[in-house]
Amino acid sequence: MIEKKYTLCSLLFLVTFTLFSQKKPNIILILADDVGFEEIGVYDVKKGEPSNTPNIDKLSSSGVTFKTAYAQSICGPSRAMLYSGNYASSNGAYDNKVNYIPGNLKKDMDRFPNFIKVLHDAGYKTAVAGKWHNPIGGTLGVHNKVLGVDQYIVYNSSPKTVEKLTGKKLVPNENWETAAISKLPILSRYWKPTYLQDGKLLKTTMDDYGPDILNNYILDFIEENADSEQPFLAFYSMVLAHSSHCVTPIGVSKGKTPSNQHFRNQSEEGKEIFKNQIHYLDKLVGNVVKKVKKEGLADNTVIIFASDNGTTSSSKSKGVEYGVHVPFMVSGAGIKKRGMTNELIDFTDVLPTLAAFAQTTVPSKYNVDGRNIKNFLTGASNETKAVIYAQPGLTSLVRTKEYLLEAVCPLFGFPNGRFYKTNKSYDGREYENITHNDNYSIQREGFDVYLNKYVSKLPTSFEDPIWKKELKKGYKHFTSKQQKRSHLRLPLKYQFYDPSF
Repeated sequence: MIEKKYTLCSLLFLVTFTLFSQKKPNIILILADDVGFEEIGVYDVKKGEPSNTPNIDKLSSSGVTFKTAYAQSICGPSRAMLYSGNYASSNGAYDNKVNYIPGNLKKDMDRFPNFIKVLHDAGYKTAVAGKWHNPIGGTLGVHNKVLGVDQYIVYNSSPKTVEKLTGKKLVPNENWETAAISKLPILSRYWKPTYLQDGKLLKTTMDDYGPDILNNYILDFIEENADSEQPFLAFYSMVLAHSSHCVTPIGVSKGKTPSNQHFRNQSEEGKEIFKNQIHYLDKLVGNVVKKVKKEGLADNTVIIFASDNGTTSSSKSKGVEYGVHVPFMVSGAGIKKRGMTNELIDFTDVLPTLAAFAQTTVPSKYNVDGRNIKNFLTGASNETKAVIYAQPGLTSLVRTKEYLLEAVCPLFGFPNGRFYKTNKSYDGREYENITHNDNYSIQREGFDVYLNKYVSKLPTSFEDPIWKKELKKGYKHFTSKQQKRSHLRLPLKYQFYDPSF
Protein backbone atom coordinates (compact mmCIF):
# COMPACT_ATOMS: atom_id res chain seq x y z
CA MET A 1 0.00 0.00 0.00
CA ILE A 2 2.82 2.37 0.97
CA GLU A 3 4.63 1.46 -2.24
CA LYS A 4 1.52 2.29 -4.29
CA LYS A 5 1.25 5.68 -2.56
CA TYR A 6 4.90 6.45 -3.36
CA THR A 7 4.32 5.39 -6.97
CA LEU A 8 1.24 7.61 -7.23
CA CYS A 9 3.10 10.57 -5.68
CA SER A 10 5.98 10.03 -8.08
CA LEU A 11 3.63 10.06 -11.06
CA LEU A 12 1.90 13.22 -9.85
CA PHE A 13 5.28 14.91 -9.36
CA LEU A 14 6.38 13.83 -12.83
CA VAL A 15 3.20 15.15 -14.44
CA THR A 16 3.43 18.45 -12.52
CA PHE A 17 7.12 18.85 -13.37
CA THR A 18 6.46 18.08 -17.04
CA LEU A 19 3.61 20.58 -17.26
CA PHE A 20 5.73 23.25 -15.54
CA SER A 21 8.72 22.63 -17.76
CA GLN A 22 6.55 22.88 -20.85
CA LYS A 23 5.00 26.22 -19.85
CA LYS A 24 5.92 28.86 -22.37
CA PRO A 25 7.80 31.80 -20.84
CA ASN A 26 6.74 35.40 -21.17
CA ILE A 27 9.23 37.30 -23.29
CA ILE A 28 10.18 40.97 -23.03
CA LEU A 29 12.47 42.30 -25.73
CA ILE A 30 13.83 45.78 -25.00
CA LEU A 31 15.54 47.54 -27.92
CA ALA A 32 17.33 50.83 -27.28
CA ASP A 33 17.73 53.34 -30.11
CA ASP A 34 21.23 54.32 -31.31
CA VAL A 35 23.06 53.17 -28.20
CA GLY A 36 26.42 51.54 -28.93
CA PHE A 37 27.80 48.86 -26.63
CA GLU A 38 30.39 51.32 -25.33
CA GLU A 39 27.65 53.32 -23.56
CA ILE A 40 26.73 50.38 -21.30
CA GLY A 41 28.84 50.26 -18.14
CA VAL A 42 29.31 46.49 -17.98
CA TYR A 43 31.29 46.57 -21.24
CA ASP A 44 33.89 48.83 -19.58
CA VAL A 45 34.96 50.54 -22.80
CA LYS A 46 35.23 53.95 -21.14
CA LYS A 47 38.01 53.01 -18.77
CA GLY A 48 38.01 54.91 -15.51
CA GLU A 49 34.51 56.36 -15.90
CA PRO A 50 31.76 55.33 -13.47
CA SER A 51 28.91 53.36 -15.03
CA ASN A 52 25.94 55.37 -16.25
CA THR A 53 23.74 52.26 -16.51
CA PRO A 54 23.44 50.53 -13.09
CA ASN A 55 20.12 48.82 -13.84
CA ILE A 56 21.27 47.38 -17.15
CA ASP A 57 24.53 46.27 -15.51
CA LYS A 58 22.51 44.48 -12.83
CA LEU A 59 20.40 42.78 -15.49
CA SER A 60 23.62 41.67 -17.16
CA SER A 61 24.97 40.12 -13.98
CA SER A 62 21.86 37.99 -13.55
CA GLY A 63 22.14 36.27 -16.94
CA VAL A 64 24.44 36.25 -19.95
CA THR A 65 25.94 39.22 -21.81
CA PHE A 66 27.53 38.87 -25.22
CA LYS A 67 30.79 40.73 -25.56
CA THR A 68 30.34 40.69 -29.33
CA ALA A 69 26.88 40.96 -30.88
CA TYR A 70 26.19 42.28 -34.39
CA ALA A 71 23.24 44.16 -35.86
CA GLN A 72 23.24 46.62 -38.75
CA SER A 73 24.60 50.14 -38.37
CA ILE A 74 21.31 52.01 -38.81
CA CYS A 75 17.79 51.57 -37.46
CA GLY A 76 15.66 50.30 -40.37
CA PRO A 77 18.02 47.57 -41.59
CA SER A 78 18.71 46.47 -38.00
CA ARG A 79 15.02 46.02 -37.38
CA ALA A 80 14.60 44.15 -40.64
CA MET A 81 17.39 41.81 -39.53
CA LEU A 82 15.78 41.43 -36.10
CA TYR A 83 12.21 40.90 -37.29
CA SER A 84 13.02 38.49 -40.10
CA GLY A 85 16.05 36.51 -38.94
CA ASN A 86 17.73 37.34 -42.25
CA TYR A 87 20.83 39.29 -43.28
CA ALA A 88 20.61 42.19 -45.73
CA SER A 89 21.83 39.89 -48.49
CA SER A 90 18.53 38.03 -48.03
CA ASN A 91 16.07 40.75 -46.95
CA GLY A 92 17.51 43.63 -49.00
CA ALA A 93 17.74 46.18 -46.15
CA TYR A 94 21.29 47.56 -46.25
CA ASP A 95 20.69 51.17 -45.27
CA ASN A 96 17.69 53.45 -44.71
CA LYS A 97 18.32 54.67 -48.25
CA VAL A 98 19.24 51.32 -49.79
CA ASN A 99 16.64 48.56 -49.90
CA TYR A 100 17.38 46.17 -52.73
CA ILE A 101 16.57 42.64 -53.75
CA PRO A 102 17.47 41.83 -57.39
CA GLY A 103 14.33 41.52 -59.49
CA ASN A 104 12.01 42.30 -56.56
CA LEU A 105 10.60 45.75 -57.24
CA LYS A 106 7.40 45.22 -55.24
CA LYS A 107 7.34 44.52 -51.51
CA ASP A 108 5.83 41.18 -50.61
CA MET A 109 4.85 41.42 -46.95
CA ASP A 110 4.74 37.66 -46.63
CA ARG A 111 8.15 37.05 -48.14
CA PHE A 112 9.91 37.11 -44.77
CA PRO A 113 9.02 35.82 -41.33
CA ASN A 114 8.41 38.16 -38.40
CA PHE A 115 9.24 37.08 -34.85
CA ILE A 116 6.12 38.77 -33.44
CA LYS A 117 3.82 36.92 -35.85
CA VAL A 118 5.60 33.61 -35.16
CA LEU A 119 5.02 33.98 -31.42
CA HIS A 120 1.48 35.29 -31.90
CA ASP A 121 0.64 32.19 -33.91
CA ALA A 122 2.18 30.07 -31.14
CA GLY A 123 -0.38 31.42 -28.68
CA TYR A 124 1.27 34.57 -27.36
CA LYS A 125 -0.51 37.83 -26.64
CA THR A 126 1.61 40.51 -28.27
CA ALA A 127 2.22 44.20 -27.65
CA VAL A 128 4.55 46.70 -29.29
CA ALA A 129 5.54 50.02 -27.76
CA GLY A 130 7.76 52.62 -29.40
CA LYS A 131 9.53 52.78 -32.72
CA TRP A 132 8.52 50.28 -35.43
CA HIS A 133 10.36 51.19 -38.66
CA ASN A 134 10.13 48.00 -40.72
CA PRO A 135 11.64 48.63 -44.17
CA ILE A 136 10.79 45.17 -45.49
CA GLY A 137 7.05 45.70 -45.11
CA GLY A 138 4.31 46.42 -42.62
CA THR A 139 2.92 49.45 -40.83
CA LEU A 140 1.39 49.33 -37.37
CA GLY A 141 -2.21 50.43 -37.55
CA VAL A 142 -2.59 49.05 -41.07
CA HIS A 143 -1.09 45.58 -41.15
CA ASN A 144 -1.50 44.43 -37.54
CA LYS A 145 -3.01 41.06 -38.44
CA VAL A 146 -0.21 40.23 -40.86
CA LEU A 147 2.35 41.38 -38.30
CA GLY A 148 0.78 39.46 -35.42
CA VAL A 149 0.40 42.54 -33.21
CA ASP A 150 -2.55 42.50 -30.78
CA GLN A 151 -2.05 46.00 -29.37
CA TYR A 152 0.40 48.84 -29.80
CA ILE A 153 1.50 52.37 -29.13
CA VAL A 154 3.84 53.60 -31.85
CA TYR A 155 5.95 56.59 -32.77
CA ASN A 156 6.17 57.52 -36.42
CA SER A 157 8.17 60.61 -37.35
CA SER A 158 6.36 61.13 -40.67
CA PRO A 159 3.39 63.54 -40.51
CA LYS A 160 2.03 62.12 -43.78
CA THR A 161 1.85 58.60 -42.38
CA VAL A 162 0.07 59.71 -39.20
CA GLU A 163 -2.33 61.91 -41.18
CA LYS A 164 -3.18 58.98 -43.41
CA LEU A 165 -3.84 56.69 -40.44
CA THR A 166 -5.87 59.19 -38.41
CA GLY A 167 -7.43 61.45 -41.02
CA LYS A 168 -6.23 64.47 -39.05
CA LYS A 169 -4.16 67.29 -40.52
CA LEU A 170 -1.00 68.00 -38.56
CA VAL A 171 0.51 71.47 -38.67
CA PRO A 172 4.16 72.00 -37.64
CA ASN A 173 4.77 74.21 -34.62
CA GLU A 174 7.60 75.12 -32.25
CA ASN A 175 7.16 71.87 -30.34
CA TRP A 176 8.01 69.61 -33.27
CA GLU A 177 11.48 68.16 -33.73
CA THR A 178 13.76 68.91 -36.67
CA ALA A 179 15.11 65.96 -38.66
CA ALA A 180 18.88 65.55 -38.29
CA ILE A 181 19.60 65.11 -42.01
CA SER A 182 16.74 66.68 -44.01
CA LYS A 183 16.23 69.50 -41.46
CA LEU A 184 12.49 69.19 -42.09
CA PRO A 185 10.02 69.32 -39.19
CA ILE A 186 9.13 65.89 -37.84
CA LEU A 187 6.74 64.76 -35.14
CA SER A 188 8.07 64.73 -31.59
CA ARG A 189 8.93 61.54 -29.75
CA TYR A 190 9.86 63.33 -26.51
CA TRP A 191 7.91 66.24 -25.03
CA LYS A 192 4.28 66.42 -26.19
CA PRO A 193 4.88 63.31 -28.30
CA THR A 194 2.76 62.33 -31.27
CA TYR A 195 1.93 58.69 -30.58
CA LEU A 196 -0.68 56.41 -32.10
CA GLN A 197 -2.29 53.99 -29.67
CA ASP A 198 -4.36 51.30 -31.34
CA GLY A 199 -5.27 53.61 -34.20
CA LYS A 200 -6.03 56.71 -32.15
CA LEU A 201 -3.89 59.82 -31.76
CA LEU A 202 -2.86 60.21 -28.13
CA LYS A 203 -3.60 63.60 -26.56
CA THR A 204 -0.45 64.98 -24.94
CA THR A 205 0.98 68.24 -23.62
CA MET A 206 4.46 69.64 -23.08
CA ASP A 207 4.37 68.12 -19.60
CA ASP A 208 4.22 64.62 -21.11
CA TYR A 209 7.54 62.90 -21.82
CA GLY A 210 7.21 60.28 -24.54
CA PRO A 211 9.67 57.70 -23.14
CA ASP A 212 7.65 57.68 -19.89
CA ILE A 213 4.42 57.07 -21.79
CA LEU A 214 5.94 54.11 -23.62
CA ASN A 215 7.39 52.72 -20.40
CA ASN A 216 4.06 52.97 -18.60
CA TYR A 217 2.35 51.23 -21.50
CA ILE A 218 4.69 48.25 -21.14
CA LEU A 219 4.32 48.22 -17.35
CA ASP A 220 0.52 48.22 -17.69
CA PHE A 221 0.66 45.43 -20.26
CA ILE A 222 2.74 43.30 -17.90
CA GLU A 223 0.36 43.94 -14.99
CA GLU A 224 -2.78 43.29 -17.06
CA ASN A 225 -1.45 39.94 -18.22
CA ALA A 226 0.30 38.81 -15.04
CA ASP A 227 -2.44 36.36 -14.03
CA SER A 228 -3.26 35.11 -17.51
CA GLU A 229 -2.60 31.55 -18.59
CA GLN A 230 -1.68 32.96 -22.00
CA PRO A 231 2.02 33.86 -22.33
CA PHE A 232 2.87 37.33 -23.56
CA LEU A 233 5.46 38.98 -25.78
CA ALA A 234 6.25 42.64 -25.10
CA PHE A 235 8.41 44.32 -27.74
CA TYR A 236 9.58 47.54 -26.12
CA SER A 237 11.30 49.51 -28.88
CA MET A 238 12.59 52.57 -27.05
CA VAL A 239 12.98 56.06 -28.53
CA LEU A 240 15.99 56.81 -26.33
CA ALA A 241 18.61 57.85 -26.94
CA HIS A 242 18.65 58.43 -30.74
CA SER A 243 20.46 61.37 -32.29
CA SER A 244 17.92 63.83 -30.91
CA HIS A 245 19.64 65.27 -27.86
CA CYS A 246 16.66 66.86 -26.10
CA VAL A 247 16.36 67.74 -22.44
CA THR A 248 15.15 64.86 -20.22
CA PRO A 249 13.19 64.83 -16.96
CA ILE A 250 16.60 64.76 -15.26
CA GLY A 251 17.33 68.20 -16.69
CA VAL A 252 13.80 69.42 -15.97
CA SER A 253 14.20 68.40 -12.31
CA LYS A 254 17.20 70.74 -12.21
CA GLY A 255 15.32 73.71 -13.64
CA LYS A 256 15.39 73.15 -17.40
CA THR A 257 12.22 73.75 -19.44
CA PRO A 258 10.70 70.84 -21.39
CA SER A 259 11.77 71.31 -24.99
CA ASN A 260 12.30 69.36 -28.21
CA GLN A 261 15.24 71.50 -29.25
CA HIS A 262 18.13 69.35 -30.44
CA PHE A 263 21.68 69.90 -29.23
CA ARG A 264 24.65 68.41 -31.02
CA ASN A 265 26.57 65.87 -28.97
CA GLN A 266 29.80 67.79 -29.61
CA SER A 267 28.47 70.77 -27.61
CA GLU A 268 28.79 70.80 -23.83
CA GLU A 269 25.01 70.93 -23.39
CA GLY A 270 24.57 68.15 -25.93
CA LYS A 271 27.06 65.94 -24.08
CA GLU A 272 25.23 66.47 -20.80
CA ILE A 273 21.84 65.75 -22.38
CA PHE A 274 23.07 62.58 -24.07
CA LYS A 275 24.52 61.33 -20.79
CA ASN A 276 21.17 62.03 -19.13
CA GLN A 277 19.32 60.25 -21.94
CA ILE A 278 21.38 57.10 -21.38
CA HIS A 279 20.87 57.30 -17.62
CA TYR A 280 17.13 57.83 -18.01
CA LEU A 281 16.94 54.95 -20.47
CA ASP A 282 18.61 52.82 -17.80
CA LYS A 283 16.00 53.90 -15.25
CA LEU A 284 13.20 52.84 -17.62
CA VAL A 285 14.79 49.41 -18.12
CA GLY A 286 14.99 49.11 -14.34
CA ASN A 287 11.26 49.88 -14.11
CA VAL A 288 10.48 46.91 -16.34
CA VAL A 289 12.64 44.50 -14.35
CA LYS A 290 11.08 45.68 -11.08
CA LYS A 291 7.58 45.27 -12.51
CA VAL A 292 8.27 41.72 -13.57
CA LYS A 293 9.42 40.90 -10.05
CA LYS A 294 6.53 42.74 -8.39
CA GLU A 295 3.97 40.80 -10.43
CA GLY A 296 5.58 37.50 -9.48
CA LEU A 297 6.65 36.73 -13.05
CA ALA A 298 10.41 36.51 -12.61
CA ASP A 299 10.47 32.71 -12.66
CA ASN A 300 8.64 32.57 -16.00
CA THR A 301 9.83 35.60 -17.96
CA VAL A 302 12.82 36.02 -20.26
CA ILE A 303 14.14 39.57 -20.64
CA ILE A 304 16.37 40.60 -23.53
CA PHE A 305 18.11 43.97 -23.75
CA ALA A 306 19.85 45.13 -26.92
CA SER A 307 20.25 48.19 -29.13
CA ASP A 308 19.70 48.61 -32.84
CA ASN A 309 23.07 50.07 -33.88
CA GLY A 310 26.07 52.13 -32.88
CA THR A 311 25.88 55.53 -31.20
CA THR A 312 24.95 58.39 -33.52
CA SER A 313 27.82 60.69 -32.60
CA SER A 314 30.46 58.02 -33.14
CA SER A 315 29.55 55.26 -35.57
CA LYS A 316 25.89 55.07 -36.61
CA SER A 317 25.52 54.13 -40.32
CA LYS A 318 29.25 53.40 -40.70
CA GLY A 319 30.70 50.28 -42.27
CA VAL A 320 32.98 49.53 -39.32
CA GLU A 321 32.58 47.28 -36.30
CA TYR A 322 31.59 50.01 -33.87
CA GLY A 323 28.64 50.74 -36.14
CA VAL A 324 27.21 47.21 -35.90
CA HIS A 325 28.54 46.11 -32.48
CA VAL A 326 25.62 46.40 -30.06
CA PRO A 327 24.95 45.53 -26.43
CA PHE A 328 23.07 42.26 -26.05
CA MET A 329 22.10 40.47 -22.85
CA VAL A 330 19.54 37.87 -21.79
CA SER A 331 18.28 37.22 -18.28
CA GLY A 332 15.36 35.52 -16.56
CA ALA A 333 13.61 32.20 -16.42
CA GLY A 334 15.85 29.26 -17.26
CA ILE A 335 18.75 31.44 -18.44
CA LYS A 336 22.12 30.19 -17.23
CA LYS A 337 24.03 32.81 -15.28
CA ARG A 338 27.25 33.12 -17.30
CA GLY A 339 28.13 36.80 -17.01
CA MET A 340 30.15 38.11 -19.96
CA THR A 341 30.67 35.53 -22.70
CA ASN A 342 33.02 35.32 -25.68
CA GLU A 343 30.40 33.40 -27.65
CA LEU A 344 28.97 35.23 -30.66
CA ILE A 345 25.46 36.28 -31.64
CA ASP A 346 23.84 38.50 -34.25
CA PHE A 347 20.31 39.76 -34.80
CA THR A 348 19.40 36.96 -37.21
CA ASP A 349 19.52 34.56 -34.25
CA VAL A 350 16.74 36.28 -32.33
CA LEU A 351 13.80 34.95 -34.35
CA PRO A 352 14.72 31.23 -34.31
CA THR A 353 15.71 31.46 -30.64
CA LEU A 354 12.44 33.09 -29.58
CA ALA A 355 10.55 30.51 -31.62
CA ALA A 356 12.34 27.79 -29.65
CA PHE A 357 11.40 29.40 -26.33
CA ALA A 358 7.81 29.59 -27.58
CA GLN A 359 7.99 25.86 -28.42
CA THR A 360 7.21 26.48 -32.05
CA THR A 361 9.00 26.58 -35.39
CA VAL A 362 9.25 29.13 -38.16
CA PRO A 363 7.03 28.05 -41.09
CA SER A 364 9.11 26.14 -43.62
CA LYS A 365 8.13 28.47 -46.48
CA TYR A 366 10.44 31.12 -45.02
CA ASN A 367 14.20 31.42 -45.24
CA VAL A 368 15.99 32.07 -41.95
CA ASP A 369 19.70 32.88 -41.90
CA GLY A 370 19.98 32.86 -38.11
CA ARG A 371 20.55 30.05 -35.66
CA ASN A 372 18.57 28.96 -32.60
CA ILE A 373 20.83 29.49 -29.57
CA LYS A 374 18.33 28.57 -26.87
CA ASN A 375 20.49 25.65 -25.75
CA PHE A 376 23.37 28.00 -25.04
CA LEU A 377 21.16 30.41 -23.12
CA THR A 378 19.70 27.66 -20.94
CA GLY A 379 23.01 25.86 -20.39
CA ALA A 380 22.35 22.78 -22.50
CA SER A 381 25.25 23.84 -24.75
CA ASN A 382 28.34 25.99 -24.33
CA GLU A 383 28.51 27.29 -27.90
CA THR A 384 26.45 29.56 -30.11
CA LYS A 385 27.92 29.79 -33.61
CA ALA A 386 31.31 30.25 -35.19
CA VAL A 387 30.67 33.21 -37.49
CA ILE A 388 28.56 36.39 -37.36
CA TYR A 389 27.89 38.88 -40.14
CA ALA A 390 26.77 42.44 -40.82
CA GLN A 391 26.17 44.23 -44.12
CA PRO A 392 25.85 47.92 -43.26
CA GLY A 393 25.35 50.20 -46.23
CA LEU A 394 27.95 49.47 -48.91
CA THR A 395 30.12 47.24 -46.74
CA SER A 396 30.35 43.75 -45.28
CA LEU A 397 31.82 42.52 -42.00
CA VAL A 398 32.56 38.96 -40.92
CA ARG A 399 33.62 38.04 -37.39
CA THR A 400 34.80 34.93 -35.59
CA LYS A 401 36.21 34.85 -32.05
CA GLU A 402 39.76 34.97 -33.39
CA TYR A 403 39.50 37.20 -36.48
CA LEU A 404 37.62 40.16 -37.94
CA LEU A 405 37.19 41.09 -41.58
CA GLU A 406 36.01 44.69 -41.67
CA ALA A 407 35.15 47.34 -44.26
CA VAL A 408 34.85 45.09 -47.31
CA CYS A 409 33.66 47.72 -49.77
CA PRO A 410 34.15 47.23 -53.53
CA LEU A 411 32.22 50.42 -54.30
CA PHE A 412 34.83 52.52 -52.52
CA GLY A 413 37.73 50.54 -53.93
CA PHE A 414 38.34 48.18 -51.01
CA PRO A 415 37.05 44.74 -52.11
CA ASN A 416 39.36 42.94 -49.66
CA GLY A 417 38.65 45.05 -46.59
CA ARG A 418 40.83 45.06 -43.46
CA PHE A 419 41.77 41.85 -41.66
CA TYR A 420 42.50 41.63 -37.94
CA LYS A 421 43.52 39.16 -35.31
CA THR A 422 41.29 40.00 -32.35
CA ASN A 423 43.55 38.61 -29.56
CA LYS A 424 40.43 37.97 -27.43
CA SER A 425 39.51 41.65 -27.50
CA TYR A 426 35.98 42.88 -28.19
CA ASP A 427 36.44 46.66 -28.05
CA GLY A 428 39.35 46.84 -30.51
CA ARG A 429 42.10 47.66 -28.05
CA GLU A 430 44.05 44.50 -28.83
CA TYR A 431 43.18 44.12 -32.52
CA GLU A 432 46.21 43.42 -34.67
CA ASN A 433 46.08 44.46 -38.32
CA ILE A 434 47.20 41.42 -40.36
CA THR A 435 45.78 42.54 -43.69
CA HIS A 436 49.14 42.07 -45.43
CA ASN A 437 50.65 39.44 -43.15
CA ASP A 438 51.32 36.32 -45.25
CA ASN A 439 51.40 34.17 -42.13
CA TYR A 440 47.60 34.47 -42.02
CA SER A 441 46.86 33.93 -45.71
CA ILE A 442 45.06 30.64 -45.09
CA GLN A 443 42.83 32.22 -42.47
CA ARG A 444 42.11 35.13 -44.80
CA GLU A 445 41.13 32.72 -47.60
CA GLY A 446 38.72 31.10 -45.17
CA PHE A 447 37.02 34.44 -44.68
CA ASP A 448 36.37 34.68 -48.40
CA VAL A 449 34.42 31.45 -48.04
CA TYR A 450 32.46 32.96 -45.14
CA LEU A 451 31.89 36.15 -47.09
CA ASN A 452 30.55 34.32 -50.14
CA LYS A 453 27.97 32.48 -48.05
CA TYR A 454 26.07 35.72 -47.47
CA VAL A 455 27.45 37.97 -50.18
CA SER A 456 25.97 41.44 -50.64
CA LYS A 457 23.66 41.65 -53.66
CA LEU A 458 24.37 45.33 -54.29
CA PRO A 459 25.92 46.22 -57.66
CA THR A 460 29.69 46.55 -57.10
CA SER A 461 30.13 49.61 -59.32
CA PHE A 462 28.32 52.95 -59.26
CA GLU A 463 28.47 52.77 -63.07
CA ASP A 464 25.86 50.02 -62.92
CA PRO A 465 22.58 51.62 -64.13
CA ILE A 466 20.69 50.01 -61.24
CA TRP A 467 22.11 52.67 -58.91
CA LYS A 468 20.56 55.55 -60.84
CA LYS A 469 17.41 53.67 -61.76
CA GLU A 470 16.36 51.71 -58.66
CA LEU A 471 18.64 53.07 -55.93
CA LYS A 472 18.59 56.83 -56.54
CA LYS A 473 18.51 57.86 -52.88
CA GLY A 474 21.33 55.50 -52.03
CA TYR A 475 23.37 56.66 -55.02
CA LYS A 476 23.04 60.31 -54.05
CA HIS A 477 23.87 59.59 -50.42
CA PHE A 478 26.85 57.28 -50.82
CA THR A 479 28.53 59.15 -53.66
CA SER A 480 28.71 62.30 -51.53
CA LYS A 481 32.12 63.50 -50.35
CA GLN A 482 31.06 63.15 -46.73
CA GLN A 483 30.21 59.44 -47.08
CA LYS A 484 33.41 58.71 -48.97
CA ARG A 485 35.32 60.27 -46.08
CA SER A 486 33.41 58.80 -43.17
CA HIS A 487 31.77 55.48 -44.08
CA LEU A 488 34.86 53.37 -43.42
CA ARG A 489 36.46 55.58 -40.79
CA LEU A 490 36.76 54.48 -37.16
CA PRO A 491 34.93 56.63 -34.58
CA LEU A 492 37.19 59.39 -33.27
CA LYS A 493 36.73 58.42 -29.62
CA TYR A 494 37.47 54.74 -30.16
CA GLN A 495 40.36 54.52 -32.60
CA PHE A 496 41.87 51.63 -30.72
CA TYR A 497 43.24 49.76 -33.75
CA ASP A 498 45.04 50.35 -37.02
CA PRO A 499 42.56 51.23 -39.82
CA SER A 500 45.06 50.74 -42.66
CA PHE A 501 43.88 48.85 -45.73
